[in-house]
Amino acid sequence: MDFTYLSEAALAILHTPNSSAHIIFALFVIYNTAKWVTSYQKTAEVPAVGNRGLPILSSWVAAYRFLKEPVRLVREGIASYNHGPFRISTIQGEYVLIPDKERVAEYIRAPDDVLSFQDGANDQQQIPFTMGYGVGYRTYHVPVIRMNLTKTLKRHMPVMWEEMNSAFDDLIGSPNDYQPFAVYDIIAMTVARITSRVFVGTELCENEEFLKIAMDYAQAVVISAEMLRPFPDWMKWILVKAMPVTSYRRRATKFLSKIVQACLDGKLDENGNKPDNMVQWLVDAAPPVERNIPLIAERIMALNVASIHTTTMTFTGALYNLAAEPEQYIPALREEAIKHFQDGNINISKETLPKLYKIDSFLKEAGRYNNAGLMAMQRNAKKRFTFSNGTVIPVGAKIGAPTLILHRDEGSYENPDVFDGYRFSRQSEAADGPQAAAKNSMVSTSPTYHLFGHGKHACPGRFYAVDEMKLMLASMLLRYDMKLRPGTSPNQTYIATMAVPDTKLKVLLKRRDGS
Repeated sequence: MDFTYLSEAALAILHTPNSSAHIIFALFVIYNTAKWVTSYQKTAEVPAVGNRGLPILSSWVAAYRFLKEPVRLVREGIASYNHGPFRISTIQGEYVLIPDKERVAEYIRAPDDVLSFQDGANDQQQIPFTMGYGVGYRTYHVPVIRMNLTKTLKRHMPVMWEEMNSAFDDLIGSPNDYQPFAVYDIIAMTVARITSRVFVGTELCENEEFLKIAMDYAQAVVISAEMLRPFPDWMKWILVKAMPVTSYRRRATKFLSKIVQACLDGKLDENGNKPDNMVQWLVDAAPPVERNIPLIAERIMALNVASIHTTTMTFTGALYNLAAEPEQYIPALREEAIKHFQDGNINISKETLPKLYKIDSFLKEAGRYNNAGLMAMQRNAKKRFTFSNGTVIPVGAKIGAPTLILHRDEGSYENPDVFDGYRFSRQSEAADGPQAAAKNSMVSTSPTYHLFGHGKHACPGRFYAVDEMKLMLASMLLRYDMKLRPGTSPNQTYIATMAVPDTKLKVLLKRRDGS
């Protein structure tokens, strides 16, 4: 996968000879100037960073600066306003960042009719346009994930283990000597296969064309959202029809139509039972307006995006950390994997995966250290909101938390700028009882650890994602030795406010002796 740096892609439209492109760009400038005027009026009382001179002109300048040096601009805001709220200008509009953990905890607790989670998610990911109107406004899939997926994880573990090992056989094999592998693409394909196995069954989980569509769609959603956000809604409906994200969804529907129709028809398996997969769960839970092939299919693909995107980026970063310090981490992590996965066979009980303290700690630390996003947990203000210290968020403002700052909070983490794979397992071992230890697990969230969000709207699929990553890391530890080439290291890039791992870095892998 190749995430294009969107500032250059967006500005390239200036050089397009097509007159339609120039008209679109002119409308873009006019609309965003008007939007900035409105946004400035709403948030003028919040101090700004990077804005100097005339308000609207300075907003354009600040937005350009944010495209080029987003991290520097956010750090400038932190230094200028002593961890108080500040406003940043982007091509997509103005946002208020809340870098203080106490204030983050406050706004996360706010009612949805005051600070709206769904409006924030729809804005940040452009869900109605990139994934489908129903996905953005009829979110019946959330209780399906909580009630069906999470509660059936135990019985899905064996097929997840089987599919991931089959994927590693196909994509890596058993090299006798160190060979370079582009692990980002391998992990994306592996996650797509596992997800397809659980969500739609065996028919599509190894169909290369469908899996490629699923991977490309996950990437296209991210890129399309960034490109659509600056435009008015009426224009988004026109533009999105010409974007690859729409054709990917249409092509995926063709693959899914037979499976969805069988569930809609109430077909049973050879044992007289309903299919035990996401398609059937969604069909059972869907309101009447959603009970059709296109809308069930688009929701399956939306859940694919959620599954593939965060898991791939987090796990790739973890592999880079492991390959950078193999002597420091592989022996102890491998010992833990061998203890619970004897002879490469999954030994699952209700208590097994929670006992992988070191593996869980390593993955959680990778999520903390590598997740350097600049705008997480977005909420859109539907009513005026006042923090306990008197700071006011006006109606219409868009607020969020800078993960880069909060995941490196000195009050929460000792030596926060150092990667420490056993940081959380040490805390678990020192904790007073299992409930206290659970607070250090990867699925546990806080204002200073929000890889999966925080509060009542924390990602409901995080239990599935974490267990999937634990299984993948255990499998790789049992199968392979790994390291980086001397002198190489991953380079993180940014797509607007989102930090993206190095997708091209190759890790050296070889079959572990005795495996």
